[in-house]
Parts: sequence; C-alpha cells; structure tokens
Amino acid sequence: MSQRVQFAGGERNAVYAGRVALAIEWVLCNNCLMQCPKCQRENFEIDKPCPQCGFQGDANRSDEPGLLNPKDTQAASGLNLPSFTLEEAEKAWIELAHLEMLFQKVEEWRNAGYFKKEMESLDPVRGQRAHADELRQRLEGYPRPELPQTDRDLLKTVNFLLDNIDLLASRQWFKSKKEIEKVVAPITAMMMDAISGNEPE
Repeated sequence: MSQRVQFAGGERNAVYAGRVALAIEWVLCNNCLMQCPKCQRENFEIDKPCPQCGFQGDANRSDEPGLLNPKDTQAASGLNLPSFTLEEAEKAWIELAHLEMLFQKVEEWRNAGYFKKEMESLDPVRGQRAHADELRQRLEGYPRPELPQTDRDLLKTVNFLLDNIDLLASRQWFKSKKEIEKVVAPITAMMMDAISGNEPE
C-alpha cells in the first residue's frame, strides 16, 4: 500500500495555497530549467542555446512547430513509419495520453479567453499535434490499454502540463499573470489530490 501524506482542513489549504504560489512562480521564471525540446538534455534554459544540440527557443515566435518533445515527424510527409515494439508501444500510449490531455487543456484555455487576441488564429501545439499523429500511426494494431492512474502517474501528468504552461508563458501566449494563475491553480489542485490521496472535488 502506498504511503500518502494526509492534511487536515486548514493545514491542507495552507499547503495547497503555498503549492499554487510556488507553481506560478516557477512558471513565470524566465530561466526555468527543463529538458531540451529537441534532444531532451536536462537543465535546458529557455533563453539559452542547448549546449548539446544547439536548440534555442524564441519566446516571440508564436509559430514554433511544437512545445516539449518535438521530433522530426515523417507522418506529415506521408511516409510510412515503423510500428512500435510492444515495450515501445506501452510507453507511447502514455505519451499520447499526455499529449491528448494537453490538447484538451489548450482548447479549454482558448475558450476561456486566456490567450492574447493576436494568438486566437494560431495553434500553440501544432508540432505536438503532428507528433501525436505520428504516435497514432505507429501504434496501429495495438489496442489502447487502460492506463494506470496511480498517484505517481498523476504527478507525471501534472509535471507535463506545468512544463508546457511554462513554455507557453515564455512565448507570451497568455494575456497576463492573472490568466496564468487561473491555468495553474486547477492543475496544482490535481497535484495536491495526488499527494494527499483525496479524490478531486
């Protein structure tokens, strides 16, 4: 049985508020460290070239072909891609689930009016959608499994979403800090539910 941290009323609320504040501060940080979007090297800094592959994101380019983990996709060119092995497919289903969650959130944020007006006709996850199509092509023949929903899995999903919010914020998609706070708060609530072991309200 997994060990979970339990919080009583006021203490849990205080911890939750602190987590939200830390998450927002982390998202707004201009030099937040993450994985390089191209080669996945650790400690990538948004405003500096990757020391391993030279990739550098441009915060002012709203047409960047993808956010995190963009890969050279052959799917867009119409080429047939090799199928995954069984072990690769298990990991790919999880990655695809994360991407589909991101696409759902992006639509929610767009419909809520969180993005700048000049961004309304653009797609912040265009490259991610291409990569998702590539995954679907290579997963043909593998039935979609029931993915595990443990606390650890939920925290991985939360971290994935926060990383993408961070990159969107660095590219100035959101109207203001207020919109970023609205985006981060429910995702941080998911994290607190995983930590405390309580079901989302």
